[in-house]
Amino acid sequence: MKNYFLNSIEKIHILQNIYLKNKFFFKKKTYSMHGEDLVVEKYFKEIDNGFYVDLGCYHPLQHNNTNLLYQKGWRGINIDINEFSVKLFNFCRPDDLNLNLAVSDKNGEIDFYYQKKLSLLTTIKKSRSNFFFQGKINKKKISSQTITKILDDSKYKDIQIDFLDVDIEGADLDVLKSLDFSRYSPKLICVEIFPENMDINNINIEKSDIYNLLKIKNYQKIWSGIWNHIFVRNL
Repeated sequence: MKNYFLNSIEKIHILQNIYLKNKFFFKKKTYSMHGEDLVVEKYFKEIDNGFYVDLGCYHPLQHNNTNLLYQKGWRGINIDINEFSVKLFNFCRPDDLNLNLAVSDKNGEIDFYYQKKLSLLTTIKKSRSNFFFQGKINKKKISSQTITKILDDSKYKDIQIDFLDVDIEGADLDVLKSLDFSRYSPKLICVEIFPENMDINNINIEKSDIYNLLKIKNYQKIWSGIWNHIFVRNL
């Protein structure tokens, strides 16, 4: 009876988060924080059934860079360290592969840091949590895998990624380093670039490790928002 009650409460929370807070039935022009999905949709305007990978997916509707693609017929993989985030994706996107994992440069169990059940700022980087969080910081263990292992263990093994979205609060570089570009080589990448010294008023992305890694991998920046930047693979 207790488990039934808890499950019912959680279902109510899911419905509230999808239908009341985010007006699921009302289609929006954009779901991204700064219009990233409009840039992505325009780039892929001729492709109706592509493959995306969304790392640090957070929410299927709110601040989401892949929902327009999902509505168009695309399918893919969504990953987040917040368990409730993955439950929201399972509810809204049952045709996607939705995983409650940490993505990093290693396979095994690692710590992650959080304050709320659902948050954009949950991270596996202790320094990041110390900078952003105010008050008590909670810590839990979670299974971690490299993005290459996740892809290799899925039905998408050896399938080229059309769109890779990376927003995992400080571990973005580690994830990109762990990707086997020779096999998965995304056509388009959206990634958060945040200064390592946390000086948000002095950002030069061309000096960032992520920018230079992607440059080496033959990518060119085509769009910049406040934190997110979109890169296209040069043919």
